[in-house]
Amino acid sequence: MRAGIIGAGWWASRHAQALQTLAGFRVEAVYQPNAASAQAFTRDHGGRVVSEVGALLHDPRVDAVLVAAPHREHADLAVQVLEAGKPLLLEKPVGITPDETRRVLACIERTGVPCLVGFTSHYFPGFRAARALLARGDLGRPLAGQGVFQKLWIEHNRRPWHLDRDQGGGMLLTAGIHVVDRLMWLMDRRVASVAASVGTHLHDQNADDLASLFLRMEGGAAGLVGSFGYALGGPLNTTHILCERGGLRVGAEHLEVATQGDWAPMPLDPVEDVTLHALGLEWLDLAAWVREGRVPQVTPKFAAQVMQVVFAAEESARMEREVALTEA
Repeated sequence: MRAGIIGAGWWASRHAQALQTLAGFRVEAVYQPNAASAQAFTRDHGGRVVSEVGALLHDPRVDAVLVAAPHREHADLAVQVLEAGKPLLLEKPVGITPDETRRVLACIERTGVPCLVGFTSHYFPGFRAARALLARGDLGRPLAGQGVFQKLWIEHNRRPWHLDRDQGGGMLLTAGIHVVDRLMWLMDRRVASVAASVGTHLHDQNADDLASLFLRMEGGAAGLVGSFGYALGGPLNTTHILCERGGLRVGAEHLEVATQGDWAPMPLDPVEDVTLHALGLEWLDLAAWVREGRVPQVTPKFAAQVMQVVFAAEESARMEREVALTEA
């Protein structure tokens, strides 16, 4: 599969590195408004620079497209890619507003072109094993989930748009959204309503850095999400699920289960670079969808449900009340 990549930042480079680990996959073309950045990207990862998005979308040598651009550009670019008939690997978020997200979903349905949204947790060994364990039913129904993603907010790859919610910035859309995705996927329940506090407390910016969400799920289950971008502190990235007959705690590279009080580690297949491994699986999933019609775990409908919860959290914080969700 020959990939066209829109964007030449750090995350796009991780995708390019992942492509290099897969037989039969490569970077074919790169579009980035900053020509110098695009040239540097192709020197490191191969492919050739194109001067406009249209040249990439209508190039018969490009089999599929990755959108790894700033969040504010995702929806418009996604629609252009899908209208051109190119299979799409779209980095999250799908859009930065409910209307943008609905527009992308409508385009996917209208064109029938495969579109995989990059919720990477689905491809980490720990979360995949946890999902399989829960699906077997050994622990009974998931009843309560807790996930916290606490990280240094101003990292080396942070850009000015990350600090402006109007441009799709903020901790919740950038990183906390992964915790929402994990709980919804692992607990496998529709979220019926959301109550949240979302605010800016630690940085001078027009975007959230702290968010706490309560997800009321169908069947009486519930999830708690912490999305914390600290200025001074330490990292934390944890997910716990309590079920009828035990509990689990899981991360990208570990899974532990407790049924009688003590946590027992579950064996996982080791991988050298867990992120490259996960991104490689995303590309393999997209290729299987294109070639075999095998729809991946992260369906467009599921991605839309995750986005709906995030937008509902922001609305809940503004309105200071719980927000009920309709089925996406």
